[in-house]
Amino acid sequence: MSTQFLRFAPAALVAAAFGLPLFVPDFLLFEISIAVSYGIAILGLNLLLGFTGQICLAQGALFGVGAYTTAILNVSFGWDPVATLPFAAVSAGLIGVIIGLPALRLQGLQLAIITFGVASAFPQLLLKMDTLTGGVTGLATDQPFAPKWFPGSQEAWLYGLSLICAAISIVVVTRLLRGDTGRMMRALRDNPVIAEALGVNLMKGRLAAFAVSSALAGLGGGLFCILNGFISPQSFLPMKSIDILIGGIVGGITSIAGAFIGALFVVFVPGFTTDINPALGGLIYGLCLIGMMMVARHGIAGLRIEKLPAAILGVLKFKSSSRMPGAVPGQLGGE
Repeated sequence: MSTQFLRFAPAALVAAAFGLPLFVPDFLLFEISIAVSYGIAILGLNLLLGFTGQICLAQGALFGVGAYTTAILNVSFGWDPVATLPFAAVSAGLIGVIIGLPALRLQGLQLAIITFGVASAFPQLLLKMDTLTGGVTGLATDQPFAPKWFPGSQEAWLYGLSLICAAISIVVVTRLLRGDTGRMMRALRDNPVIAEALGVNLMKGRLAAFAVSSALAGLGGGLFCILNGFISPQSFLPMKSIDILIGGIVGGITSIAGAFIGALFVVFVPGFTTDINPALGGLIYGLCLIGMMMVARHGIAGLRIEKLPAAILGVLKFKSSSRMPGAVPGQLGGE
C-alpha cells in the first residue's frame, strides 16, 4: 500500500462509519452495533494480551459484569441507561484487578486456566444471586430513545452511541500505547526480567493492564445490555470469552483496528456459515478460522494486500508438498 493511502485510510474509515446508517437497513445496523460492543471488549483483550503478554480468558465474564451493572442500576435504581456506562466500566475494572492478582506470580497456561475458571463460574454465580440479577429469567432494561430532533431511526441513534463508546475506548488505548507507558507495556511482554532490572514495577504494570482491559470489557458489556434491552446468564456462558479471544486473534492481537475487524468476524461469520448449511455451520466456521490463520498469521489487520497472493500460494505449496509421491505420512508429522 502506498504511504498516501495509509495516511488517509483512518479518515476514510471514520467517514464510512458515520455514513453507514444512510445505506444499511436498521436490522443490519443493529447487528453492527452489537459487533462494536464486542469490539470494545476485544480491544481490552488486545491491550492485555497483545501489548503486555498477559492472557485472560475471563473477558466474557467481565463483559457480563458491565452488562449486569447497567441492568441492575437501571432496573433496581431507575438510572438512565447511558449514565450507567461509566459505572459499568469501573465495576468491571475493579473485578479485573482482583482477577489480575494471580498474574503477579502466574504466567501462560496457569493464568489462562484460572481466568477461564472465572468465566465458567460466572453464569452459576448469576443464578445464585437471583434476587439481584433476576436469575434464569434475566433482566429487561430500558433503551435510550432517540430525541425528536434526531432525523434517523432508533437503531441509528443506538449505533451513534456505539460509535461514541468505541471512539472513547480507542482514544484511551491510543494514549496508553504512546510514550513511556507504551514502552513499559511492551517491555512487560517481551522480557519482564529486563524490564524489572530497568526499574519497571511489574506489579503495578500488570495490575494496571488488567484494570484497563477489564474496564473496556465492562464498557462493552454495558453497551451490549443497552442495545439488547435484555440480558440473562445464558448471554455470558464461558464460550463468550472464547469468542472474544477468537475475535482478537483473527483481527490482529496487536492492532486497534483489528479488534473491531475481529468483532465483525465473530458476529457475522457464524450466521453466514449456518445459512450455508445449518447442520454443518460449526464445521464450516472452524474451517474458516483455519484458513484465516493460514493466510493471515498476524490477523486480518496485519495482512498486506500486496502480499495476499504470496500467502495463498504458500498455503497451496504446503498442501502439494504433503502429497508428494512416496512420502511417508508419519515423516511429515515428525513421528
